[in-house]
Amino acid sequence: MSFTFNDSAAVGIVFDDGAADAVISAADSADQVLRGEGVFLDGAMDHAVEDFKGGYAQLFTQACAIRADDRARLAGVLAALAEDVRQAKLKAQEEKSRLKKLTAWRQRADIREQHFQLFQSVASDPMPMEWPIAAPTISAVFSARDRARFAGGAGGATSSADPGKLREFVAQSRASMNILDAELGRIRNAWSGFTSACSWVNSGSVTFVSGFERLLTENAADAAWLEQIAAAFETAGSGSMADTMLNSALIQHASPGQVSLNDVGALNADQLKAWLAAPANKDRLQGLLSQPGLDPLVTAKWWAGLGHTVTKNGTIEPGISQKLLIEALPGVIGNLNGVTATARNLANRLRLAPEKERINAELAKTPQLLRIGTGDSITNPAWTILQTQQKALDGIGQALVNAGTSGEAVLLGFDLTHGSPKAQVSAGNPDTADNVTYAVSGMLITPQSGFNDWAFNAANLQSQQKLISRKKSFAVVAWINYEPPTVPTVNSGDAAGAGADRFVADLQGFNAVREGLGNRTPETLHVPAHSYGTTVTSNALAAAELDVASFTMVGSAGIEKEIRNTGDLHVPAGQVYATHAAGDGLAQMGRFQRQDPRLESFGAKVFSSEEVTIDGTQYQGTTEHNTLVHENGGDGYGYLDKGTTALYEAALTTTGNGDRILPGARPVSPPAGFAGR
Repeated sequence: MSFTFNDSAAVGIVFDDGAADAVISAADSADQVLRGEGVFLDGAMDHAVEDFKGGYAQLFTQACAIRADDRARLAGVLAALAEDVRQAKLKAQEEKSRLKKLTAWRQRADIREQHFQLFQSVASDPMPMEWPIAAPTISAVFSARDRARFAGGAGGATSSADPGKLREFVAQSRASMNILDAELGRIRNAWSGFTSACSWVNSGSVTFVSGFERLLTENAADAAWLEQIAAAFETAGSGSMADTMLNSALIQHASPGQVSLNDVGALNADQLKAWLAAPANKDRLQGLLSQPGLDPLVTAKWWAGLGHTVTKNGTIEPGISQKLLIEALPGVIGNLNGVTATARNLANRLRLAPEKERINAELAKTPQLLRIGTGDSITNPAWTILQTQQKALDGIGQALVNAGTSGEAVLLGFDLTHGSPKAQVSAGNPDTADNVTYAVSGMLITPQSGFNDWAFNAANLQSQQKLISRKKSFAVVAWINYEPPTVPTVNSGDAAGAGADRFVADLQGFNAVREGLGNRTPETLHVPAHSYGTTVTSNALAAAELDVASFTMVGSAGIEKEIRNTGDLHVPAGQVYATHAAGDGLAQMGRFQRQDPRLESFGAKVFSSEEVTIDGTQYQGTTEHNTLVHENGGDGYGYLDKGTTALYEAALTTTGNGDRILPGARPVSPPAGFAGR
């Protein structure tokens, strides 16, 4: 008979009773201190809330409740830990005793084997238990909860507090934290020693140390937070103040998604600068300003609340806070409806050079061709997109030059990265002009192709308007802020529908800004459009009340049949105009399934775009569909070339002088195939 020796019997187990006792003692002590903190703090809390009222008082009460619950949970975890270690210590002692007995028995068995006394060993000296006692697994899970420290909101609520009582609570809390910090250090060290000296025990999920640390971090944050609140009341010099003022002082405590535009708007310039210094806050604000459906009226009120100055000559000077936002988020502010044109212009001009650098840098590392097979290659789509963006940026630059030929050029917005490029440039400042015209372009006009001409058209119209009404100031926006159709898709309504949505939003933004500036009147806003732009604009005017004083259509690609007549356009009676030159053979292509706005049944006033003489001045007739021909070196004239009848007449309709137009010819009947469609 022979015996197999277990190695564990020779080496024993790794379990130090002293290390276990240290954990038990530290856990028991921390348990008792945690349970006693409530008695220590409850009186100070009751004292603080006697005068502490409002949104932040509620957060303080909630924080104290969370703190009490967390410390009770941690105390319970530590009590359970102490008991688990005690049980582990007993198990370890049993295992050590078993191993000791088994080792001694094996030594006796060896002696008996040497003296051939094997049968005697079985009868008088039975073998101790050979299988080891299972090592226990110790788990101690605890995590402290976050506490809300920002009330937020735009209401008119007020808070009150006695700063002295708040500071008394802070002092008591910090005294308690010092005691708990010592307990944390003791249990942390004891546990570290236990895991090293008692590796026989299995370790499960153990998070109580990090949880304890987090609890003290939250307690410390509460203390600092209360000090800020106390300081805010001391600075205010009174026992009560608006919650919005406290929000401004405490916005750094806001959790993601909690900050509103009103909270940001309540910050002074120094507070805003500090808040924007955190990249996460810039991202948060960008998300707020980019959310779908943001009401331009809300934006305009918020932006105006940040502060700007209207100078003696009527120009607008953005305030410090507005400038901070322009510098921080130029791409957002530059395209944001409800922000003044002045601020958008500053933001967008800031973007021009960085956008150019971005495009050039990306082009430098983007191959023009992609190999698709042996010897075959195709143009890289990424390279094509960058080329389009580069051309669009060049077009925007030239459009600014062309729009500025009659005065100030304002860059109201541009977008190169979301779908096809889009932009809008104004000849004159829409913030302060007595009369503002939004001119909507038609088919094929994009920032990369044709924008410079459309900006020239805007300058031409502005110059003609000035000649007609010399006592007024004018701004004409060259609007190409949508994706126009190509020739094959001109009969589709998709581009017109999408464009109309964007136009509605932009005009709502314009109206909101002018309302906020106090210089909006029913006669301020006029809209001319060319070709497919008339389809876009009529859809927009039918969809919403936009306070447009007049609507003028030149070379119309047609009005959707769902719009029955001018009465559906929300434009004052008698202020819808249309013209079509005899030499324009292209516009009717778009009217294959749409209404001709010159039809008697539609109700627009028709004016001439043929060669005429008015008060001794000869005006040229339009010879083709385009708006700019002669000034581009062509033999004929477009609708908005200088010196044309159409330009003069459009200047009349967009300045409230539509009663002076020269009547034009109407078509006899709808085109064949239109009826019933």
